[in-house]
Amino acid sequence: MTADHTTSTPESDWWKAILQNPYLTGLIKLILPLAIIPTIFAALYLIEPYQQFLIISGLIVAYFVPPAGKETIIPIAILMGYPWWLIMLVIFLLDVAVALFVVWNFDLALKIPLLGRLLESGMTVARNYTESQPWLRRLSTIGLILFVFFPLQGTGAMNGSILGRLLGLEKFRVFGCVCVGSFTSSLVIALGADVLLDVYRQDPTLGIGLLVAIVVAVLAGFVGWRIWKGRLRGRAPR
Repeated sequence: MTADHTTSTPESDWWKAILQNPYLTGLIKLILPLAIIPTIFAALYLIEPYQQFLIISGLIVAYFVPPAGKETIIPIAILMGYPWWLIMLVIFLLDVAVALFVVWNFDLALKIPLLGRLLESGMTVARNYTESQPWLRRLSTIGLILFVFFPLQGTGAMNGSILGRLLGLEKFRVFGCVCVGSFTSSLVIALGADVLLDVYRQDPTLGIGLLVAIVVAVLAGFVGWRIWKGRLRGRAPR
């Protein structure tokens, strides 16, 4: 006699039944990204003194209000005495939550009044980028990572996720690109701000000089980017 290996217990397949239920999976996709944000607040409440918790909570709220971004929130937090790795991790996890929500719930979110308008404005920004910068389509994966990496107005986790959808990339590929771009950008900004602050404490003149050089370089890069973008628009067929 031979043993029957095809039978399986109902207990071992309960999770498969959950994943095959569209209502339950839809609920999980809706709740899980939203649960990340209060989890961040709860963790900060446990590890930070109450006054410091209130300050960093305010910075988190400000992060979601344009034109604030990681290029401003992270240096401000470091100047206030928060460890560079902590604020970097917080900003990255916020971007993870936003990207996961958009990737999983994009069509549903468009139907929510206020959120839908926000996503529609993000779609407009993403379309403008793809029209003015065709290299984003040619280098879809690298282009999307760079789009999220550079802290320019209109870029970021939400618009990056929307751009990935418009480029026709798979959901997890979009999520991965946004995570890579957000992590590297947050890391560079946090480490750079921390090093610059250390240099300033040791030599204020040198620190101010480095800050001025960085600001000039960023402004020059931004102006050059605007000029290049304008030339691309001028070459676009009408």
